[in-house]
Amino acid sequence: MSPADLGGRSAYEVLGVSFDADTAVLKAAWRRAARRTHPDYGGDAAEFRLVSQAWELVGDPEARRDYDRGFSPASAQGSGTGARTGGPASGPSSTARPGRPRAGQGAGSGTITYVPPLDDEMVLDLARSSQQIHGAPRKRGILPAGHRLVREARAIRTVQTHVLGSLPASRLVNGLHLTFGRLNSGAIDHVLLCGDRLAVIGSLQVPDGVYRWDGAELWKGDRRLSPPSLAPAMVALQRAFPDCTVGGFVLVLGPEDNPHAPVIQLDRTRSVLDSDAGFLTDPPANPLQFGRDLKMFLGTGSRAATVDRRLLARLLGAMY
Repeated sequence: MSPADLGGRSAYEVLGVSFDADTAVLKAAWRRAARRTHPDYGGDAAEFRLVSQAWELVGDPEARRDYDRGFSPASAQGSGTGARTGGPASGPSSTARPGRPRAGQGAGSGTITYVPPLDDEMVLDLARSSQQIHGAPRKRGILPAGHRLVREARAIRTVQTHVLGSLPASRLVNGLHLTFGRLNSGAIDHVLLCGDRLAVIGSLQVPDGVYRWDGAELWKGDRRLSPPSLAPAMVALQRAFPDCTVGGFVLVLGPEDNPHAPVIQLDRTRSVLDSDAGFLTDPPANPLQFGRDLKMFLGTGSRAATVDRRLLARLLGAMY
């Protein structure tokens, strides 16, 4: 069952709980929602069916793990069916032909090529191959994670809003952990695959205001804020995927969903070298600039219209 079957909402939204709700909270929310929506108690039958379907998806621990690994917030708007992403509407075709590209779309617009073709389901099934967003923010470890989950969910929405529509062959994978030999990437919030390019995405949320980027730190007056280090993730990805080009991007979110905020003034306008990773990373950016930087990096690749299903399958296998 897909999020589209729930009217565009996630199972958690239907039940009225957060992504990291424990079993007891989840079960209590289901009982309340079922009683509130049950037709015998004056509720709406259609809403009751949605509540029942949501419980089927996340009520059982094993089913919940499967749901969290495959949940796509964009699927209700067509990312799972190809209506907006350029994925296949039906049939095992090796290419998908979406409608006429909108003006201003990136190099990834137009026909999508799947390598290997979609009829080879030994690599990855058709549904996941054509899905643009994989995974959702979820708790890791025993520490409280509410703020992080909200921030990660906002980062996913930002990528969906500002990037995925322009690059139909791009695939966002959330929540990875890579081990390459003795190298441990740690938790990776988001990786965006497009052709043979991989973008590692980190994020931080800051108060409103005007910030200055000096090439290493963000400053608000005399207050210093350190962006998340993408070095371990970038090193691990480059070694695990040596034929790919890896880039790093940090999204800076204000308290409100304003794509122009916060304002970040750059002392250094070019990408900076991460001394730990040896990679160039773009300066931290607000949602609007972040989207532009990502599209420039991914969309100018020679395979921007290609979904490499082998690479995607390996990324999905690294989800924790």
